[in-house]
Amino acid sequence: MEKIKNIRNVSLIFFIITGVLHFGSSILIANGLFLKTTSILNKTMDIPFVMTGLIYAFSSVRLKLTDPDQSHKTLDIILICVMIIILIALIFVNLFVPDLNV
Repeated sequence: MEKIKNIRNVSLIFFIITGVLHFGSSILIANGLFLKTTSILNKTMDIPFVMTGLIYAFSSVRLKLTDPDQSHKTLDIILICVMIIILIALIFVNLFVPDLNV
């Protein structure tokens, strides 16, 4: 359980860092500042932002739902499969859904 707590703490730190970078770049784009740099940052930070959030959320769920004395491989496999499906969906959306420039 200590390993899961450490994963949760580290993922929270990365979630905050990627969130600040992603939302900060969105604000700079909305104000028309540093458009080339912030658009690259904004387009590359969405997947790490979502994935660190999922790691934090699923590790918190794992800590709350499970007993430290028992093995919970089925729950771990389900959570990892959900993360992989979401990652594949995000990559698909980023690669194959065009940006609308209105």
